Amino acid sequence: MILLSGCSKKNNIPENNKKKNQETVINEDQEIFDESIDNLSAWIAYWDLNVQGELNTLDKKLKELSYFAAYFDSNNKLIMPEKLINYYNKTKGEEYIKYLTIVNDKINSDGGSSLKDTDLLRTLLADCNSRNKHAKEIIDLVSQYGFDGIEIDYEQIKSDMELWNNYMLFIEELYNEAQAAEIKLKVVLEPNTPFHNLEFIEGPTYVMMCYNLHGGFSEPGEKANPQFIGELIDKMETVPGNKRFAVATGGFNWGSDGKVAALSEVEARALLKEYNVKEKRDDKSQCLVFKYTDEAGVEHEVWYADKNTLSSWMMIIE
Repeated sequence: MILLSGCSKKNNIPENNKKKNQETVINEDQEIFDESIDNLSAWIAYWDLNVQGELNTLDKKLKELSYFAAYFDSNNKLIMPEKLINYYNKTKGEEYIKYLTIVNDKINSDGGSSLKDTDLLRTLLADCNSRNKHAKEIIDLVSQYGFDGIEIDYEQIKSDMELWNNYMLFIEELYNEAQAAEIKLKVVLEPNTPFHNLEFIEGPTYVMMCYNLHGGFSEPGEKANPQFIGELIDKMETVPGNKRFAVATGGFNWGSDGKVAALSEVEARALLKEYNVKEKRDDKSQCLVFKYTDEAGVEHEVWYADKNTLSSWMMIIE
């Protein structure tokens, strides 16, 4: 579980009704957030399902859980990992609302994979017939397993306005199909979404990714900070209806050899102990930061979020 989202009171959003293998360091009786934050969503990924302790800690604050994720085979057929199916079957009796996340990742015929595949999206969303077929396939899969909702997480569309426009049409068509089937719909949006050039329909819940300010693509730094989160909240003002804002746990480890690795809070604390170094809290982001040199002489800089970091970010959102 790495992502937590809450409603933003700044935009008077109603509370009616998510990549991804990090974990937070918490005890079974320790709360991550204070009592004022009581409407959380979380994501669990099929490759890291040892999260029950964290879910138990969120307790009644957890209102929604997204199961990450269904993706596509080499024939563009939607498939759900067996591990995720098994975990869902074990937890489907829980009270929180359960969403199946759909991503534009594809397993190729040679066994390789294509992540955030926009060519796949161009095929699936090309015209009315293909969009309708895709929407029905999603509804059928979600209905087969009895999920409460769908979460669409299609990424890397960037500035392709033709694809964006087809995507907006697809969201409307999928929402209508989901409404008829009494299935909820969420749509995940990236920070670089061209909001002012798009018309979003009212109905789905829109989720902004308030993370990836720094990562494997950048120099060392925080995943998010108050200014970054505030700017994204402002961008979302043009989007109608229900809006949520997601923050991420964990962080990254940058090496002087050019290698960058995602890491969890557990892994960060293990490195602190192993190399006997001290960390400091960054004033701007409230992230924890430390440096160390490994046995090969490679210098490392680590930034990660802990309970206090997450609480400070969520207070901006709430």
